[in-house]
Amino acid sequence: MKRIALLLAIMAQPALADTDGYGHMMDGGYGYGMGMMFGPVLWLIVLGLIVAGVIWFVRRMDGHHAHGAASSARSELDLRFARGEIEAEDYAARKALLTT
Repeated sequence: MKRIALLLAIMAQPALADTDGYGHMMDGGYGYGMGMMFGPVLWLIVLGLIVAGVIWFVRRMDGHHAHGAASSARSELDLRFARGEIEAEDYAARKALLTT
C-alpha cells in the first residue's frame, strides 16, 4: 500500500507544481491553442525551405554554372558574326561545336 501511495505521489508532482491550474499554455502561451495548431505547418514550411535550398545548391554546383558559360560563349560568337569578324561557314562550325 505504501508503494502505491509513493508511486501516486511521484506521478502527481507535475500537477502539484503548477498552482495556477495548467494555465501556462492556455493563458496566451500559444495564443489559445493556435500555436499548437499551426506548429506542424510551420515545421513543414521550414523543412520545405531547407529542401529547396539544398536542391538549389546542388544544381548550382552540379553543372548549371557551366551551362551559363556555354550560353555566354554562344552570345560572343553571335556578336563576332554580327560584326563581320568571322565568315558564315566558320560561324556554323563553331556554333555546332558549342551545341554538342
